Amino acid sequence: MRRGLLSAIVVGGLLLPAGPPFAAPEKPNVDADVAQFAGVRLEAVAAARAEQKKERGLVALDLAIGVMELGAATKQQQFEQSGEAQERLLGVLERLARAPPGSIAFAPEGPVDRVRSGILIAAAVPALQAQAQALSGQVAALAAARSEIAARKDEAAAARQALVKAREALVLLLGRRGELIGRLLHDDPKSAGASDLGTQASDLFDLIKRADAATDLRNKQLIVRLSAGAPAKKGLPPPTDPTRPKELRSFDAPRVTMVWPVAGDITHRFGEADKSGRPSQGLTMSVLPNGVVVAPFDGQVQYAGVFGAYGLILIIRHGADYHSLLAGLGRADVTSGQWLLAGEPVGALPETDEKNASATFYMELRRDGRPVDPQSRLVSRDVKPEDSKVRE
Repeated sequence: MRRGLLSAIVVGGLLLPAGPPFAAPEKPNVDADVAQFAGVRLEAVAAARAEQKKERGLVALDLAIGVMELGAATKQQQFEQSGEAQERLLGVLERLARAPPGSIAFAPEGPVDRVRSGILIAAAVPALQAQAQALSGQVAALAAARSEIAARKDEAAAARQALVKAREALVLLLGRRGELIGRLLHDDPKSAGASDLGTQASDLFDLIKRADAATDLRNKQLIVRLSAGAPAKKGLPPPTDPTRPKELRSFDAPRVTMVWPVAGDITHRFGEADKSGRPSQGLTMSVLPNGVVVAPFDGQVQYAGVFGAYGLILIIRHGADYHSLLAGLGRADVTSGQWLLAGEPVGALPETDEKNASATFYMELRRDGRPVDPQSRLVSRDVKPEDSKVRE
């Protein structure tokens, strides 16, 4: 038995490939992942900015088409209203074509009548010609307007198709961002979803206080988890969150500005009376459905979830006791605790099946939990992207 067992071991050993019996697991290259994550983050900022540019262009095209269609409808209405006059004019021109002015000399009337008819016709022909030219101009203008509308509609259709592709590419990029966050934090980013803070808080002020405390606790727990997974080395500082940007701007710095979170137009300003008659505590904007939403400033997501009548919201802490509230989202692409750069995509507005419909976005800026006017902090629409504070 022993001799047979020994033979089996020898034969088995001869059949095994050369090398160590068990390959050691490959160590993750944290520095490479951090560098890759930083690159993906900047790609996402640039992609979101390009998408918002496409959205603004599409909105401008739709507005131009609407104005041109209104003008064409007005021309068509005027053209139809002058139908009776057009019929009379065409009848006279047809009679003149059958009996041109030169044939008057052979008319059976007397000389005086022929002269009188010639004078009347000579006076009427220029006016009839002018009316005919005006009618021809109206027809040509209406045809040109319709041709321009058709061309603009083709341009808008191409712009919509390009926007769909840009949105699909951004979704893939955000998926890659989420994967890298999970690898760097040794956690599934999807598991860090909204807690029950939204049901515990009595109002938005209370929610911000609770989210502040939860964020601080989460940051401490993350450092503990990262320290447990890293080998202790004497003289080295404890590990830090590798997804935190190396440079975070201070919100209370002089002349600091926020980027617009959506590519939309303000429909209701801070302080204006809302439907209930109370002054608005933020800005309401009209935007394209499924439009991208970006972080208005550097910060950390404190809360991502549903809260009362606000619907799906994000609360981002910017430091210096400032927080921004982004409400009316149809989808959130970030989770609580996630660090953000200004302009980094955080979600999208709801979709709609209605033609030419728009989505409503709401934004608040709060200091010490109390609302302040966010418009005074938003960068001017006239400032070029390269001149703004958004990192390239």
